[in-house]
Amino acid sequence: MKIKTFIYCICSMLLITPAQGASVTEQEVINLVNQAVKLIQSEGLPAIKKIGDPSGKFYIQSQSLYVFVYDTNCIIKAHPFKPTLVGRSYKGKPDVRGKKFRDDIVNKALTEGSGWTTYSYIKPDTPGIFKKKVFGKLVTVDTHQFIVCCGMYIQ
Repeated sequence: MKIKTFIYCICSMLLITPAQGASVTEQEVINLVNQAVKLIQSEGLPAIKKIGDPSGKFYIQSQSLYVFVYDTNCIIKAHPFKPTLVGRSYKGKPDVRGKKFRDDIVNKALTEGSGWTTYSYIKPDTPGIFKKKVFGKLVTVDTHQFIVCCGMYIQ
């Protein structure tokens, strides 16, 4: 009897706990990128710091949803999920499966203005490597160009 109760409790927890990032849509990702782009356009460079704030509105932890920003050299300018990445160049560095996704994101934004890129990455608060689909959009402020990105995990 105790084993059945234990199994029932575990199964119930699994059923009522939504997978992080499971309910995110492409439109939500695009909307969050557009909000960050508008902030950069209205506030200039100080907006980058707001976008990278782990407790700010561009990191929705419950959905594993966050905005991050690259410059045209693949240097991370904002990353609320992993702020320690800020200032580092990731040009030419692949994901665990060998894809140089950061270069792809930046190149697509520079040549097409915006676009989607798929790669493998970690998920906030969840062990393992997951497929991720990211939307990146080019924005210019003063003489600086940035690629504003947000992604969703593919189940």
